Amino acid sequence: MFDDVFAFVKKQKKNFKMIIVRDFLILASGRRTQLRVQVVGYESIFLKRLGASSIEIGLINSVMSLVSILFSVPSGWLTDRVKNIKKMYVLSSGLGIINYLAMALTSSWPIYTVVNFWRTITDRLNMPAKTILDIDSLSNIDRVRGLSVHRTITAVGGIGGPIFAAYILTSFGGLNNVDSFRYLFLFQFVINAVIFLVMWRKLDDVLFDRDDGGTGVLKSFFSIFQGSSALKLFFVKDVIQSFFGLMVRPFLGIYQVDVKLVTAFIIGYMGAGEMLVDVFLSLPMGGVISRFGRRKIAYIGHLIGLVARCILFLTPSSHPEFLILYSILGSVEGCMYLGWDAFTHEVVPQAVRGKYLGMRAVIVGIIGVIAPLLGGIIWSINPNYLWWINAIQWALVAFPLMVVLMEKYSS
Repeated sequence: MFDDVFAFVKKQKKNFKMIIVRDFLILASGRRTQLRVQVVGYESIFLKRLGASSIEIGLINSVMSLVSILFSVPSGWLTDRVKNIKKMYVLSSGLGIINYLAMALTSSWPIYTVVNFWRTITDRLNMPAKTILDIDSLSNIDRVRGLSVHRTITAVGGIGGPIFAAYILTSFGGLNNVDSFRYLFLFQFVINAVIFLVMWRKLDDVLFDRDDGGTGVLKSFFSIFQGSSALKLFFVKDVIQSFFGLMVRPFLGIYQVDVKLVTAFIIGYMGAGEMLVDVFLSLPMGGVISRFGRRKIAYIGHLIGLVARCILFLTPSSHPEFLILYSILGSVEGCMYLGWDAFTHEVVPQAVRGKYLGMRAVIVGIIGVIAPLLGGIIWSINPNYLWWINAIQWALVAFPLMVVLMEKYSS
C-alpha cells in the first residue's frame, strides 16, 4: 500500500509535495489546519488567560472581521491579476512570520488585539494565493486520492505534535498559566520560519488563464455567479456554515478547558487520536469513495459529525476524557468528507477563484462582525447553548443544503 502512495506522490506536481511538507510541519508544531477543527486552538485560551471576558473575546473577533472586510476585495482582485501567484503567497507568508513571536511577547489582551490585527491582514493577503496553489497541485481525476494521501501523510506529523505541545504547556505551568502559552508560541514561530524558507525555495509558480470578469470591480466580482446555479447555492451554504462556525469557534478551546475541564494532555490525546484515525482511514476511505460514490459516503460522514457535536455538549465535566471520542469521530467525519472536499474544489472555476474568495471573504467578514459577538452573548447566558445551536443547524440546515448540491451537481 505504501509503495502505491509513494508512487502516487512521485508522479504529482512538485507543489503537491511541498504542500504536504508544509502541512506536516504545521501539525507537528501542535497547530491545526483548516480541515481539522475538532481539537482546541490555544489562542482563545491564551486570550482568556490575558484577562478578556467572553464578550470581549467576541468583540475582538468582530473587529478582526471588519479588518478582513477591508482587505478581502483588494486581495481577491489582486490575486486574479498578479502574474506570479507563488510570489504573492511567499511574500504574504513572510509578512506573517512574526505573528507567533509577537503573540509570545504579548502582555495584555489589548496588545493581543493589535497583534491579531496584523495577523488578520497577512492571512487575508495569503489565503487566496494559498488556495489556488493547493487546488492547482492536483488534477480533478487525482483529487480524491490526492486529498486522502495528503491527509494521511500530514497526520503522521500530527500524532506527536499535540502531545509535544501538551508537554510544553505542562512543563511551564499548565493551561491556567498565561506564560506557558508563550513558550508554545515561540516553538511555533520557529516552525513557521522553517515553513517559509521551504516554500520560498521550493515552490513552483502556478499558471492558468485569468477571467477578465468585466470592467468595474463590483461588476467583476458579481460576474463569477453568471450561469452557475451550483456556485450560487454553494455560496449560500458556505456563508451559512461560516456564520455558525464564527459564532462558536472563538469559544471552543475555552469551552473544552474551562467548562469540560480537559487537561493539556487530554487535549494532546485528542489531537493524537484524530491524527491516528487519519493515518489509518484516509487512504482506505479514498478507495471506498471511489467504489460507492462521493454522495453516500459524505452523507454518512455528516451524520457522524452530528454525533460528534452532540458528544461535545453531553460530555460531563467529571469525565473530560470522553472528548477524545468527540475528536476521533470528528476525524472520521473528515475522512468521509474527502469526496465533498473534492467537490468544493471543483465547483469554483480556477479562473475566477480569486474573485470568489474575495467576495466570500467580504460576506463572511460582514457576518463575522455579528456572529462572534452573538456567540459571546449566548456564552454569558449558558455556554452549552452555543453547541446545542450548532448541532441543530448541522442537522436541519447544513445537511439538506449538502444533499441538494451533491444530488444535482456532483458526479
